[in-house]
Amino acid sequence: MVEYTKGLHKIADDVWAWLLPDGSWGWSNAGLVAGDGASALVDTLFDLALTREMLDAMGPVTAQRPITDAVNTHANGDHCFGNELLGDDVRIHASVHAHEEMHDAPPPMLAALLTEDLGPVLT
Repeated sequence: MVEYTKGLHKIADDVWAWLLPDGSWGWSNAGLVAGDGASALVDTLFDLALTREMLDAMGPVTAQRPITDAVNTHANGDHCFGNELLGDDVRIHASVHAHEEMHDAPPPMLAALLTEDLGPVLT
């Protein structure tokens, strides 16, 4: 069993989970699967700072087996907004629906929601 603490956790041979408690809105998890000379990343994180921290922690693995592919499991920002840090040589895979949704709700649109007056707060 892996303790749910922040950071990179080895969960099987050549398989790691990046855990980011508390797991609520904007705090997603990701995975890394390493093979012979290459790795696949499962999801990036909600923003560039979180994704950079994760990629840096994965450095000891990816230095020898660089990330060549990434899979975005779905289009929520906490699973794909860090994609730009992967570089042009990383192939990003997603379903057609997820790809379309990523373009329909890009980061600037979400950021604008944070400055909108959404009315009274419900308690």
